[in-house]
This record gives sequence, structure tokens and C-alpha cells, in this order.
Amino acid sequence: MSDELPLAALTATALTEGVRFLYEQAGALLARRRERAAEADSPTPPVVAEPHELPAADPVLVERFEVALRGLRADLHEYACGVDPVTPADRDLLVRVDALRRVLEAIHGTSLLFAGEPDESGGQGERGEQGGPGESAVVRGRVEIEEVAGYVAAVRAEQATGTIEGHVRAKRVGQGGEVIGVDLGTERPRR
Repeated sequence: MSDELPLAALTATALTEGVRFLYEQAGALLARRRERAAEADSPTPPVVAEPHELPAADPVLVERFEVALRGLRADLHEYACGVDPVTPADRDLLVRVDALRRVLEAIHGTSLLFAGEPDESGGQGERGEQGGPGESAVVRGRVEIEEVAGYVAAVRAEQATGTIEGHVRAKRVGQGGEVIGVDLGTERPRR
């Protein structure tokens, strides 16, 4: 596994726009939490290749990740405001941006891919039309977990259509634990 972060492939302009997007999203989530306001799906800016629309945040996860949101947002403040330069060569910055992205992905229940960033298949994120006639669905799931004592799957679906990718990284799988990248089918054995 490479130590290279996919964000390093972005141009300085795209990375700057990405930092601003993540910073603003974190601030909006914290403000809505404080106001106890409901959230609807919202369109993403052109710098975000996927998704085109950000699903509503899970309020339970916003509360759970509040400290991380505040800390990572504070870490990116000087970059988002244009005080410090944003460069793809700044590994510390990339680690912080990636950490905030992962928190937002968990809260919104979807992956965030920036335009020009390599995706997991080795291609690059491009913003295009989605959901046109004849296009197949793309489903990606990722789980990173310390320990599995029961069942975990990155993707579980009753039927397979389109492209399905599931990635699971578990440090420990306990006795009776089950780790599956993609679980397809209607019947599961009951224990």
C-alpha cells in the first residue's frame, strides 16, 4: 500500500477549492447542529467530481464527530481564508484535508472525489452528467475498523447491477467475526 495520498495529484487551484469546500461544509454542519436545523440534499461545486449532490447529513454522526469537525476545520482555517498557500506538496496539509474529507464522508454516507483526483480504479474524477438513460450504477463502499466481533460488509446488496466495489480494512477479526467487501444475495445464514 502506497503512502501517497490521492489529493497530491490535484492542481494547487483544485486543492484550494477543495479545502474551501470541506471547510465550508464543516462550518455549515456545525451551524445547523447549533440551530437544530434540518438539512436537505445539496448540490456540490464543480471541484467535486462525485457526488453531484451531497446527501443530507446524519445528525447523530454530526454530534459524534463534532470535536473532529471543529479541530480539522480550525486546522484548515488559514488555508481556506487564503492566508497560507495551498500546495499539493504539503503532506501535512494533505493529511488534514483527507481527514476532514473522511469525517464528512462518514457524516453524509458517501465518498467525495475531487475533479482530477485519481479514483480507486486508477481513473481520474471528472464531473459529468450522471444518471442518463442506459448508464449503469456505480456503488462504492469502504469500511475501516479496529476490530470486528460480528458481521461487517462494505457493500451489501440484494441484486448486482453496474459496478460495485467494496473495500474493508480491519485490524482484528475476533472469533466468529465476518468481514466481507461485497455481499450479494438475499439469503444470509442466521447464527
